[in-house]
Amino acid sequence: MSRLVYLGFAICCVVVASALWTKIPSKTTVSDIDILEQTSNFVLVRHQEETGKMYRSFFDDFSEPQFRNWFGEDRWTTIDTLSPASPSLEAYVSLRRKIFSGESDFLDNRIESANGIAKFTAVAPTESMVTSKSMLENNRLWFVEGDDLWFRGRYKLQSGVPFTIADFQERGRYNSPGPRITIWDQKYLGYELKSGWKPKLRQSKVEVPIGEWFFLTVHLVLDHKKGQVQIWQNDQLLIDEEIATLPASDSLLNALEVGITATDHAAEVWIDEVQISHEPIEVKTIPTTQTE
Repeated sequence: MSRLVYLGFAICCVVVASALWTKIPSKTTVSDIDILEQTSNFVLVRHQEETGKMYRSFFDDFSEPQFRNWFGEDRWTTIDTLSPASPSLEAYVSLRRKIFSGESDFLDNRIESANGIAKFTAVAPTESMVTSKSMLENNRLWFVEGDDLWFRGRYKLQSGVPFTIADFQERGRYNSPGPRITIWDQKYLGYELKSGWKPKLRQSKVEVPIGEWFFLTVHLVLDHKKGQVQIWQNDQLLIDEEIATLPASDSLLNALEVGITATDHAAEVWIDEVQISHEPIEVKTIPTTQTE
């Protein structure tokens, strides 16, 4: 067994063959962490006498055809498939363990490898549920106040339109707050900080395409009061505003979630070329010959 105890917020991820387990604490912030070393690639931290690396960048083009091989030391760390078939924390954690141990397949919500892309499907939540999810997560990242956070992914909304498709979360604080990319009115890319009064940014200039590939590029200047949000759809800058981008001054955004991170109706989303970094990421557009 290889035990990976990491992150100042004390999330534990144990990988045994293809099994994966995560434990989420109530609250741990940057001030609780000792920084031992910083490089251009990672930050070496210590928390409660445990030491581990947190990464400053991450990329996946899903070229690995086996879903279970997407996970590892510097790769994705977990999944979330909250759904009517697994509607509680206990239920979807149990299902996740069975999926990674090979005891079970996905039930209703699914994550699959399909010809070099990640395919996410989700059914609608029941009336007693807040949302439905089908997503990948990397929770070994390091973004704090004053940092630039750049993100880019290639997306295709195959059917249905989720509410959120990319989240940057603080796993060490209660309820995992943080900025997220929304699709308002099932038409327009936007922004929300899931914290406090939930500051939002909306636009109605350009609709998100359905059934066509597009690049989503995001640049956040991280600040709990006066940050900056820039969002591009392909090479069109849709939002460029100052707003809070962190829940608190001592926040640590360590988790990237992509896929169907929240939806209230059935949806299918394809994703490729996911990248997050402290350094600028090129804003790209889809050639017209590759939109299908």
